[in-house]
Amino acid sequence: MFSSLPLICLSLLPLVSAAPTRRAGLVGAAYVINNDPSGNSILASNIANDGTLTFGAAISAGGIGLHGNNTNPNAGDPLFSQDAIKVVGGYLYTVNSGSNTIVMFKINPENPSDLTMIGQPVNSGGDFPLSIAVSEWGQVCVLNGGAVSNVSCFKADPANGLTALPDAIRVLPLNQTTPPSGPPGSASDIIFTPSHKLLASGLSESQPGYIAEWAVDPTTGQLSQDFVKNTISSPGMNPFGMTPIPGRDAILSADPAVGYAIWDLTTVSATSNVISVSGQMAICWSTYSASTQSFFLMDPGASEVVEVAVDGSLQSTTVKQYQLATGSGPLDGAVGSVAGKDYLYVLSAAMTSIDVFALPSKGGAEPVQTFNLTTAVNDMTPVSSKNLQGMAIYVVA
Repeated sequence: MFSSLPLICLSLLPLVSAAPTRRAGLVGAAYVINNDPSGNSILASNIANDGTLTFGAAISAGGIGLHGNNTNPNAGDPLFSQDAIKVVGGYLYTVNSGSNTIVMFKINPENPSDLTMIGQPVNSGGDFPLSIAVSEWGQVCVLNGGAVSNVSCFKADPANGLTALPDAIRVLPLNQTTPPSGPPGSASDIIFTPSHKLLASGLSESQPGYIAEWAVDPTTGQLSQDFVKNTISSPGMNPFGMTPIPGRDAILSADPAVGYAIWDLTTVSATSNVISVSGQMAICWSTYSASTQSFFLMDPGASEVVEVAVDGSLQSTTVKQYQLATGSGPLDGAVGSVAGKDYLYVLSAAMTSIDVFALPSKGGAEPVQTFNLTTAVNDMTPVSSKNLQGMAIYVVA
């Protein structure tokens, strides 16, 4: 059953700022959402050719944000999720959790902080949309984690935006509220794999949690009617942010109870190998650098980033643990390749900042910049440590 919340009238939500002018040396942008209940905005920061950031623009996402029910109402990670904002090709997709809508934008390659909404925000098919997956064949699926919890899929059209696919809603038995309570027991992430599978994580009617897996027909976009329930092995508890492992039908998932898990998806029911990380407190987010062939895991409890290597046999090792400023609360992270060099961008939400690291070699991450969003935005739109979410990167080809 679709949520009854109406779409937000776009005429009531003008762009927060005018399109920025192009700046010399601009090669890309880093995007987060402010997820504010008064109006959700995409905060776009320009990436220079040395990987550093300057503020670009705040663009209305055409809806409002919403904070999940946490034991601490001022805690960060408001959506309990990874991939609240995605960039694929020249397009950006994000969620409006308080409006129950998702939206698509065209990125201007001449000035990536300049976004043009395509069509209008569309109903997400459920309550509290929190994570978006975009396939290589142009299919978009959203994970709804509220009282009406499900996966709902759409076609992305460069001219008209998002339209719902027929028979593309799959109900999830989460027994949640709107907004949901969490993070334990809440939905967390949704991704496509190269092997035409759709995965949703963080699911649990009771602990331990599991990853739901659907087969996807890449021609029609149809999902299998039922999902395969892949329960995490002990001592794992709650699979959270997921990242595909290149060259294998496998993924890495963060787990705030222990560290992370490696999942082999080649069997009918995926198998998981759970790895504990020394000193970890709440590893929830993950991303990958092709240059270093390393995964980077964000731990807001310990205020650190953990670098992990996974070999061709799916055996993993901890490469290095990088300490951030105490209390920085690192959440979502993403890697961008600038002039042949990889950079890691981490949303340190508790300090309303983005930490930038150069990645010259495995185990050699170097801090480059701490970019403060509150100072940069300068009251253009609300920026709150408890509401910031997401991280996506676009680099001009």
